[in-house]
Amino acid sequence: MELSDKKGIQQIVETLAALGLNKIVICPGSRNAPLVISFNRHPAFTCTSIRDERSAAFFALGMSMETGMPVAVVSTSGSAVLNFAPAISEAYYQHVPLIVITADRLKEWTHQGDGQTINQTEVYRNYINKSYELRGDADNKDDLWYNNRCINEGWNIAVTKDKGPVHFNIPLSEPLYRVAEVQASAPRVFREVQLKQTLPLDVFDRLQDEFRNAQKVMILAGQLPVCSELKDEIVRISKLDNVIVLTESISNLHDEHFVENIDRCITPMNDYELEELMPDLLITIGGAIISKRIKSALRKFRPLHHWYIDPYHGFMDTYQCLTMAIPMEPYEFFKEFNIMLKHPKSDYRLKWEGYNYRYDVLHNKFKENCAYSDFKVFEHIIRQFPKDTCLHISNSSPIRYVQLFENRHISETWCNRGTSGIDGCTSTAVGAAFVAGFKNFVLITGDVAFNYDINALWNESQVNNLKIIVINNGGGGIFRIISGPDKVDEMENYFETAMNSDAKRIAERYEWQYMQAEDSITLKQSLTEFFSNNSNRCILEIFTNAEDNPRVLNQYWDYLKNNGYE
Repeated sequence: MELSDKKGIQQIVETLAALGLNKIVICPGSRNAPLVISFNRHPAFTCTSIRDERSAAFFALGMSMETGMPVAVVSTSGSAVLNFAPAISEAYYQHVPLIVITADRLKEWTHQGDGQTINQTEVYRNYINKSYELRGDADNKDDLWYNNRCINEGWNIAVTKDKGPVHFNIPLSEPLYRVAEVQASAPRVFREVQLKQTLPLDVFDRLQDEFRNAQKVMILAGQLPVCSELKDEIVRISKLDNVIVLTESISNLHDEHFVENIDRCITPMNDYELEELMPDLLITIGGAIISKRIKSALRKFRPLHHWYIDPYHGFMDTYQCLTMAIPMEPYEFFKEFNIMLKHPKSDYRLKWEGYNYRYDVLHNKFKENCAYSDFKVFEHIIRQFPKDTCLHISNSSPIRYVQLFENRHISETWCNRGTSGIDGCTSTAVGAAFVAGFKNFVLITGDVAFNYDINALWNESQVNNLKIIVINNGGGGIFRIISGPDKVDEMENYFETAMNSDAKRIAERYEWQYMQAEDSITLKQSLTEFFSNNSNRCILEIFTNAEDNPRVLNQYWDYLKNNGYE
């Protein structure tokens, strides 16, 4: 096979192939030519070309999130490297194994006025699991050994030890485009042994005692991938009288006994009711929690004990009351912990279920007659959402609205909640759909997030299993529903950044079908057609009024609060 004539590049590429990497997202450039040529011509790799570096990195992130396997993203030198940063930070906080490969100019030319030359050494130092400076022009056995060792070490960190992104920066000299015939080789690879996770006996006994003596145990689940084994264990423990399980859509844990709409359950409560429902023992799993209200309540009424179960970052003290960091996969922990469960008599679960039922009834009454608005739009979307479809949601107001509605029928829900930015939400969904052509995907996004990531549609890889819903409320609608921005004069120009545009021309430019809705009647009709099988690669734009949206949402909260004792 023909690869770059640079022995260092040959070894880097062949070692990654031997370790199991097979998906590469490549951004155009010149300094990365030896990598582009070698990855593209090596039979182990499937390469995808994405023009925009920021979009490309999120595209690779979506691929890795969907498959659970490492995906590499490759750039040329200079400012192109910096455009990977938003996606890398998201991968870092979500523990997604992104392999970041950046070509570089020779170090002696840094700060010497040479084109496309910046200091790329540890450029992602604040949000990368490990950075390596490889030797692209390696020609002697020690340099080749060094490259091999670094790649093996980085791979094991990314996939096993501290799952997340790693960075390989590779300075390269000219000439860049020469190739050579290379015989397939078997480079050295080494693996880190994954030890069985188990609780020491003394710790197990201590945790059992704390659980047994707690009248009120809350299990709070943040962002998690779908795991049926974990769900089974959580369902099992949720049947105990002293346990309540709180989840969100991105927890991907669903059961009729879970409280899955946290905000609508606790927002109408007064402090006395809220304090009564706060736990003695808090057990948290997964990543970020969307609900600010539950975070605020737990910080105000702090539990006596808090266990955080996470195999990587167990010291995250979100609620300022951490007492036990447990470095285990949640499924492994509950599988072991549930064996000898004993619990006191308690009415804790029944109290939570009573409140949850009360506000569920009121929610259903309100949604039937509320005015057309973002709230009504999400009610229609979630109610009509197909059971066999994966949902991606952009940040800002869409992810918050989804938490208010019944989403148990949705098979998978994803959102970039590692850093919670709007940049790259579309690219992430496109990448996930691209790598899983056998599944159907829908992205729900806002007009600002959609326009901010238009280049997600600017690639030659046709994605035919994704549909996009754009909620066009004339700007950053989140700033009208959170406290603060709506009370300052700069809100429209500097916070909301109101827009006067639609997605029709974007859809036409990139050859997507386009539909629109502007009221309840056209919305219902459009959604029926949109969710049908023959409308793939379609954008549905739904227009709402920026002033009506916060008014209806405030009416909703007032209705729950004022009618909660009927």
